[in-house]
Order: sequence, then structure tokens, then C-alpha cells
Amino acid sequence: MKDMEPETHETDVITDNNYDTTKKVSKKTDSELKNRINVSSVLESKAFAMAMKVAEKYAYSKSKVYRLLQHAFEKLKDESNRKVLQDDFKHKANVLMRMAKAYYRGGYRKIPTTAVLRIVGGLLYFVWVLDFIPDFIPILGLADDLAVIVWIYNGLNSEVEDFERWEAANAMSIDNE
Repeated sequence: MKDMEPETHETDVITDNNYDTTKKVSKKTDSELKNRINVSSVLESKAFAMAMKVAEKYAYSKSKVYRLLQHAFEKLKDESNRKVLQDDFKHKANVLMRMAKAYYRGGYRKIPTTAVLRIVGGLLYFVWVLDFIPDFIPILGLADDLAVIVWIYNGLNSEVEDFERWEAANAMSIDNE
């Protein structure tokens, strides 16, 4: 997975070499991630590899993906209530969850299968309690989860933009009915 690891630069830019995408991230989020966890360590971990393996199996089952989305939403809500998560991260996680939901409902299919697998794998990693840094460890417990979600979101920049345009257009057409 060496070729998939993002590089973090002093200028607060994360480059995802696998998708040839450069995306500026908020200074607060990026600096927190730099201070707490090295993303490449997480991506090379057995826990992340296992999440991606399970994601391949989950990807073929709508009911499993829907349960995963429900668990991810609950965890996001719980951590938000504890004021642990920043708005930037909540937005990114919500977009990824909405993308997966729209894909599995059949409404939005313009996303590559590999991107769907990355989203499902990232959400699995997010909901697992025992991952690279277990969630019960104060302060650091969510850092690896945050790093994975941000890395996936940034790596799917063009797919995210296309989805958000589609979502906005559909919202407008529903409002006009």
C-alpha cells in the first residue's frame, strides 16, 4: 500500500498519489491529524487491511451496507454529542454516507466500484472499536478513524463534487414537484 499513502506538506496540502488528487484541507483538521497519527501507518495496518477485505464482502449486500450506514451514523451522532468531532469531519463523513446510500438505493450510479469499496471500507474502519488505535483510548482513539475518512474523502474529490452536483439537482427537482 505504499503507493496509496498521502503525503502531508507544510502548506497544508494532502496529495493522494493513487488518485492524483491534490486537495487543501482545513488547517485545524490537517494539523491535528499530523500531530496525532501518521495516515500511512493506519493504511498499512492489519486493521485497515481487514476492513477493506470485509468491505469487499459487504459491498455485495445492500442490507449489510444499510446496517453499516446506520452504525456509522450512530457513531457520528454519539461523538458529535460529546463534542469530539469537528464540523469539517462531520461534513466529510456525512457526504460519504450519503454517497453510499444513494448508490445502494440505485439513485446514483456514477461512482466507480473501487470508490464504493473505499467508502464502505472506510466506514467499516470508522465503526470498528478495535482498530489501529482503539476508540476507547482517550484523545487518540478517534484519530485513526478521522485520518481514514479524510483520506478517502480527499481521494474521491471529483466523485464527491459530481455527487454533490447530482444531489443538489435532485433536491431542486423534488422541490419543484
